Amino acid sequence: MSRRAGIASLHPHQMRHAFASNVLDAGGTLDEVQDLLGHASITSTQVYAHPDPARLRAAVDAVPSPRQTAGDDQ
Repeated sequence: MSRRAGIASLHPHQMRHAFASNVLDAGGTLDEVQDLLGHASITSTQVYAHPDPARLRAAVDAVPSPRQTAGDDQ
């Protein structure tokens, strides 16, 4: 099917990786991906997750800096 679609080297395993990453990038949680992929262990699911760098940056940016937090008490 991948050849018919013009994608020469696509394998089902790559599709699982892409699916897991897409679910996470859309806001899904790791335990949801675990259930969708049928994994018994969360560690099996973690190897399928390839988060988008922009999503990682947004997660870091969402954490308030100590300066912001210190300003909240005053």
